[in-house]
Amino acid sequence: MAGTPRALRISFEFKVPRELTVNIRWVAIEKALDTFTERVAGLSEGLFPWAKTVKVRRQWVYDWYDDTREIPLSPTDKNTPK
Repeated sequence: MAGTPRALRISFEFKVPRELTVNIRWVAIEKALDTFTERVAGLSEGLFPWAKTVKVRRQWVYDWYDDTREIPLSPTDKNTPK
């Protein structure tokens, strides 16, 4: 309906395996999030020309209920316990 507030929400969730004992530095997380934000903002004008703003949400989530599809990524030396 014309005039109805609406938003398209696209989420990505990167899960760390429980058995991975390495400490993930917040500085590295912030750098990665800044890079994602810059890239998405840069692509948005061409891909979503009707959008006026992009809201960036950064949050830690505790999984009490999860009914989403998860896509495994290829193993790397940083996501696989040694």
